[in-house]
Amino acid sequence: MLRFTLTLPVILCCSVWLNIAHAAEAPKAAPQHCPARIGQLDERDRAMAKLAWQYFENNRQPETGLVNAADNYPSTTLWDVGSTLAAFIAAEKLGLIERERFDKDIGQMLYTLRNLDLFNGEAPNKVYNTKTAQKVDYRNQPSQTGIGISTLDLGRLVSWLNILACLHPQHADKARKVLESWNFCRLLEHGQMYGLAFKDEDGSVEVQQEGRLGYEQYAAKAFRQLGFDLSLSARYHNQYATDATVSGVKLLVDSRDASTLGAHNYVVSESYAMDAMEHGVDSENKPLLETIYQVQQRRWEQTGTVTAVSEDNIDRKPYFVYNTIFSDDIPWAAITDKGEDMSALRTVSVKAAISMAYLFPEREYSKVLLGTVQAAKNPKGGWYSGIYENPELGLNKATTANTNGVILSVLLHKMYGALNQQCKQCGKGVTLTPEFLAFNQNKKQCLAAGKF
Repeated sequence: MLRFTLTLPVILCCSVWLNIAHAAEAPKAAPQHCPARIGQLDERDRAMAKLAWQYFENNRQPETGLVNAADNYPSTTLWDVGSTLAAFIAAEKLGLIERERFDKDIGQMLYTLRNLDLFNGEAPNKVYNTKTAQKVDYRNQPSQTGIGISTLDLGRLVSWLNILACLHPQHADKARKVLESWNFCRLLEHGQMYGLAFKDEDGSVEVQQEGRLGYEQYAAKAFRQLGFDLSLSARYHNQYATDATVSGVKLLVDSRDASTLGAHNYVVSESYAMDAMEHGVDSENKPLLETIYQVQQRRWEQTGTVTAVSEDNIDRKPYFVYNTIFSDDIPWAAITDKGEDMSALRTVSVKAAISMAYLFPEREYSKVLLGTVQAAKNPKGGWYSGIYENPELGLNKATTANTNGVILSVLLHKMYGALNQQCKQCGKGVTLTPEFLAFNQNKKQCLAAGKF
C-alpha cells in the first residue's frame, strides 16, 4: 500500500433474532433495526470522537467534498477517501453532525468520485488534489496521465461504500454508480488483486500483483462482498503464508521476497484490526489478531517499551514510515517503502494503540496503551499520529485523515460491531448489476473493449 504522505464477542445472527423475538413479546418496545446497535459510548469515547471529527471539519474542501489526507495539505489517496467516508458515517451515527448535513456532504463526495478523471480510463489514480479533484503525483503536481492504480487502496473505499449503502440506502444507487464507473478487468483476476503503474523504460502501463499478508486479506474481503472472486487473496492461510517467531510469539507472515517482487510485507496492527472491525471475527482471523496483540504486549514486557506499531505519517523526513512487527525477515523493522532503515524514528501509533485497546477492552495492556497515547492531541483538532519511542523526540505531530478516520471507526464498531458482517446478514449493501459483474469477469470481452 503506497500512500504519501480482539477479541470482542462476535455478534451472531441468533442473538439479533433473539432480540427481535423479545421485542415481539413486548409490543411497546422500540422497533428493532438491522444492523442493530449493540453498545453505547461513554464520556471518554465521545470526547475522543469529537476531537477526531474536528480534523475533518478543518480539512474538508468545499469545492469537491474531499478531505486532505494530511493536515492542511490539499491531496489525498483513495485509501484516505475510504477513511474519510468512514469518518462521516461514524460522525452521523455518533451524533456529531446532523443527517441533513451528512446527506449533503456525502452527496457531493459521491458526485466527485463518480466524475474523477480515471487512470488510463480504468479506475481512480493513486492520488488527487482535494481542491480540484485533478490527477496528481505524490508531490501533488498535476499529472495529465496520472501515476497508476492501487487496487489495495480502492479496497478500503469499497468497504466503506458498502457500509454507506447499508446504513444509508438513500445513497446506495450513487455508491453503485461510483463503483460501476470503474473497470475491474485487469485489477481483479486469478483470485488476486493487481495494481497498474507505468514502466520506467518505455512509459507503458504495467500490471503488478498487489497486496501482502494482512492488508491483502482486508481489501480482498471488500471486493469479495461485491461478488468478485478473490478466493486466494481473501484467505490468510494461502500458499504464500509461512511462520515466523518474533519476541517468542509465532506469527503468520508472507513468504514473498521483496528483493525479487519489489513489494515489502509489513506485519502491522492496522490491517488485522480493520479486518475484525469491518468484516468480523472468524475462525481464521481471530487467532491471528490475538497474536498481533500478544507480540506487542510481549515486547513491552521484555523491554519496558510500550509497543503499538503501524505505518504512519511522521512530522519529519522521510515523512512516512512503516513501523512493523516483522518485515523482510527482520523483527520490529521500521523502514521506508524502499526498505531504508528508520529504527530511530519508530513510534507508538495512536490508531494502532486505540484499535487494539478497544478490541481487547478488558486487558491490562489495553489500559497501558490508552494511557500512553492520551496526550497525543492536536490543540487545533484531531489526534496526532503517534509518539516517538525515543523520548527526546516527543510527539509525532503529523495529523492525518487515516489516523482520525480509524479512531472514529473504532468507536462506530463499539456501537454496531462489524458492520460489513451485519450488513451481509441483513441483506444490505452495494449490489452491482449482474451485467457489470459478468462483463468484468469475462476477460476476453472486457479486455477487447478497453483502452489497454
